[in-house]
Amino acid sequence: MRAVSNRWILAAILIPAWAQAQSITPTGTTIRLFEQTSGGVLSAEKRVYTYYFNSLRTRYIGVEVTLEFAAAAASFRLAVGCQMTRPDGKVIEGIWKIPVDIQAGSTRAVGTNYLFGAGKDGWQAGIHKVTCSASRPLGETSFQMSPGPSLLASTEIRLSDVRFFPTGSKVTPLAERHYQDSFSGAEVTRIGIELSFVHPGLSSKGEVPIDCYYLASTGYVMGTLSFAYALEPPATSGTGAIGLGWDQPGKWAKGDYLAICQIHGRPISVDRFTVW
Repeated sequence: MRAVSNRWILAAILIPAWAQAQSITPTGTTIRLFEQTSGGVLSAEKRVYTYYFNSLRTRYIGVEVTLEFAAAAASFRLAVGCQMTRPDGKVIEGIWKIPVDIQAGSTRAVGTNYLFGAGKDGWQAGIHKVTCSASRPLGETSFQMSPGPSLLASTEIRLSDVRFFPTGSKVTPLAERHYQDSFSGAEVTRIGIELSFVHPGLSSKGEVPIDCYYLASTGYVMGTLSFAYALEPPATSGTGAIGLGWDQPGKWAKGDYLAICQIHGRPISVDRFTVW
């Protein structure tokens, strides 16, 4: 019996030391948020960090957690969980955990994942709080969800979505578009951008002039092209699209591009796509 007791005593001594090696005590936590579409988590260079989101456009909200701590004794993965508290007080658990890989000897680590979505009821307008923890509280932040301002002072019109698609010299008809945000430079000629709008309560016809251009990561600006979005009552939504590029494939430089659209010189959207 004494030998058995000794083994249990030894185990009781060793386990806390092992557990201590697989833990850290954060001295600082930074939580940043970004808009995320479906699919893989956006790489760091593609994230646009913000604490203001548009309920019409936002599909998912990604969370990036940066931890600072004394030099880690061992390498291990820390699972960080986050919750979102809506304006009505309801608490929503994050879709996934955030994996934070701690390296032995390191003093800083970053992890990210997309955690929150609109859900079947859509986003609530107002201030949301995000709190993150990993066996102990790590920190919190907040963001504002807004239906977005009207794009025209005289008309209630809002941007609801921006999508990209391959097209030719004539813009591909709406029903035939295949949406994507990554294109093969060896195959694509023109890349189309589609803007969707909502505008309840319009009483008269009209047109909204829209200017769009693409900005390459090298700083090269592809010439601005214009199109008009037609307001046709009693419709309460619609789309407008245009394509930029060349007649032949192989002209696109590889890299990330910003697509910037404006109304009367005022930017209404800044979105990204990639040519590989």
